[in-house]
Amino acid sequence: MSSAEPGRGVTAVIGGGAAGIAAAKALIEAGLPVLGIERAPCLGGLWRLDAGTASYRGLRLNTSKPRTEFSDFPMPAEWPDYPTRAQMLEYLRSYAEHFGVGESFRFATTLESARRTGDGWELALTGPDGPYTETVEHLVVANGHNHEPRHPEPPYPGTFGGTESHAHDYVTPAELAGRRVLVVGTGNSAMDIAAELVGHASTVLLSARRGVWVLPKRLLGRPSDQLNGALAALLPWRVRQVVSQAVLRIADRKPAGPRLAAPRRGVLQDHPTLSDSVPGLIARGEILARQGITRLDGSRVHFADGRADEVDHIVWCTGYRAVTPFLDADTVPDPASLLLYRHVFPIGDDSISYVGLMQSTGSALPVVEAQSRLVAAVRTGAHRLPDPESARRIASAELDAARERWGQRRPHMRIDVDQYLRVVNRELRPSPARALAGRRILVTGAAGTFGRAMSARFTAQGARVVGLDIARPTARPDGSDIPIIACDITSQESVDAAVAEAAALLGGIDLLINNAGRGGPAPAELAPGDEVEAQLRLNLLGAWRVTATVLPHLVRARGRVVFIASRMAVLPLPLAAAYGVSKRALAAYADALRLEVGTHVGVTTVYPSMVRSPIHDSTRQAGLSLDAVSRPEPVEGVVDAIVRAVTARRAPRDVATTRRGRVEMMVGRHTPALADRLVRRTVAARVAAGDFAGAPLAAGMVRRHRG
Repeated sequence: MSSAEPGRGVTAVIGGGAAGIAAAKALIEAGLPVLGIERAPCLGGLWRLDAGTASYRGLRLNTSKPRTEFSDFPMPAEWPDYPTRAQMLEYLRSYAEHFGVGESFRFATTLESARRTGDGWELALTGPDGPYTETVEHLVVANGHNHEPRHPEPPYPGTFGGTESHAHDYVTPAELAGRRVLVVGTGNSAMDIAAELVGHASTVLLSARRGVWVLPKRLLGRPSDQLNGALAALLPWRVRQVVSQAVLRIADRKPAGPRLAAPRRGVLQDHPTLSDSVPGLIARGEILARQGITRLDGSRVHFADGRADEVDHIVWCTGYRAVTPFLDADTVPDPASLLLYRHVFPIGDDSISYVGLMQSTGSALPVVEAQSRLVAAVRTGAHRLPDPESARRIASAELDAARERWGQRRPHMRIDVDQYLRVVNRELRPSPARALAGRRILVTGAAGTFGRAMSARFTAQGARVVGLDIARPTARPDGSDIPIIACDITSQESVDAAVAEAAALLGGIDLLINNAGRGGPAPAELAPGDEVEAQLRLNLLGAWRVTATVLPHLVRARGRVVFIASRMAVLPLPLAAAYGVSKRALAAYADALRLEVGTHVGVTTVYPSMVRSPIHDSTRQAGLSLDAVSRPEPVEGVVDAIVRAVTARRAPRDVATTRRGRVEMMVGRHTPALADRLVRRTVAARVAAGDFAGAPLAAGMVRRHRG
């Protein structure tokens, strides 16, 4: 359900920016009725360029694409590392359109007040047709906190005789052309605006009350925030701080000349300020660095180091005040000082939640996405919050840690993005018994031994499964079969049609299991015949064809693909060359795919040994049975390994299904000469025992062993 008439069960989402869009999307996907309220005529929030937003024409992201984008909607590959304001607005609107978010919103509608009732909230709204009221069960506050400008408190002594404005009102540098402009602040907006004014204003001054780390946008050839992201997966923030500062000293050589004051606190202890241009502009004297203001005196501004400058205009880049004007002071005395469980839920109050009321060390988008998933899980009952006492204890401990790291500057709102995402993802991780709940899975070879067993397990764990096979099997009497679409995976036309049908049935695809396979005798010494070509077409090219066709769905869903190979891909056996070669090539394809799409899709190859199934019948009939070579393993053991792989937090690269299989893989990969000797010894013993007597395809090998 994407939208609904207001009333019982409805969740109202206040705000149509990134936080509101993410919240509405998560609630819609969870099947909950949503009423979105946005005072502007369209979605986009602060990235819209109009009088009601904090955007300016030259605004760019200060976090790179991979560290900014939503997990299931990548930014276009051709965009720059740091997209522009216009691109960011396009991205948010494309995301909203793709997931049908706009249908749930009422635009040009202002929430005047929200008053608690016995069953939820009564909303006083003003829309295009005038005022009216609605009642909803739950309120998601996602109105952002970059609306109400904040000025220095208390005001600086004295009176300023020139003009002044806040960064909220700045649009282009042309509006301040030819004037002596003082920019006050050290955040990203201050750095951007000061740099833009160079060449337009006659003089540009930048006042920094405290030292600040100005990080370059690129370090060691990559966007600088990606270095911290990589370290965050391995190290606590204090160790990351030491490493980051060492890298900055080595790789970020500041130009000689004047510079801003050195920061007193370490990097990672404040919101990052990124600029490639400001340090150089200060060093060349094109921006004049000044300390904090001490007093104003007509057209002169006095600074802490005793300097004074003539100034025509001051741009206050001094941040914003978090406000919720539609909630009374008894409900929210100060939004920036709320003690919230996971920065989302008031303690002991399940009628309201907050998305985006935070200051992150990185991009806000991954954070609001995680918060939205948390709200949706709680609203559906899929996740239970701790009791109020436990929730308060956890939130208080996080607040104490924030104060220790960031001091008293908005500690209630501070979030380390990497740490926060780990905590929320861990909290939302389903129990092993339900780890696949809701996953949309496509299985090739679904009518075979592995396919049936996997599909049954996936379904039992709450997944939705559709299969592909060469022909639809006869329905089982118990009706437990999954939908199977007839598909010849060696035909691109057949694959295109079948994948489209499967995606329509499932509503998308999160996981692809490439299980279809064909075995049979095919000695390497003989010229390749129809059997060799059939195995290569099915085992390798068929899996390649299906994967390439499904891949757009997997990229959108940040899904996974699993290839069922064979231990013969790493420990080859004679007389079955086509099978071993096709499975080894399949593993090579998986490796290449991982390098190309691994940023968005998990790629895993599973290596079973031997399972008794019809795939071995033709080999047995040719007198080349593997029974004396491989130790059969149960189908359920293989399925267990596959389930562990697809439910792991990160997609494993290679998975053996038994302890013996892990040893065989290690030997085959790291000591191939030893592996060859072991196989030759086994083959010689079988020849001596007469196992291949009467097998025409083995005649040459038998003759050579005896000759």
